[in-house]
Amino acid sequence: MNDAPTDANGTMSSSRLSQFEAEVAKLKVTGGGANPERLGSQWGIGLTILGFVIAIISWWSALDAKGDNAAVSALRAEIFGFIGIGVAIVGIVIWARNSITRYLRYWIIRLVYEQREQTEQLVQALRDSK
Repeated sequence: MNDAPTDANGTMSSSRLSQFEAEVAKLKVTGGGANPERLGSQWGIGLTILGFVIAIISWWSALDAKGDNAAVSALRAEIFGFIGIGVAIVGIVIWARNSITRYLRYWIIRLVYEQREQTEQLVQALRDSK
């Protein structure tokens, strides 16, 4: 099946390498506006910014709490501040998850092709030993 074996360094053969590069090239084709990783990354960044804005406004509001209900007003502002921090953390997690998806997909495909190459070498070695 394989025209050229791997070299001493264990790199993939030229035919297997060209197949691998073709698969990676297919991954780089964008799906237009329906690219879920890009959309997820944008949502994550947006939620992070929104969360930090909520937290800053709430912190500022807690500092300006005056009057008879200052403690209640400050407590409400602190609660909204914690909600803002929570939204920011969720945004960071969504952004990180969607940012590394394509990178991990590349490595999974590389691993599959390398395993195929090793399997072909083992099968060939077993056939040669008979």
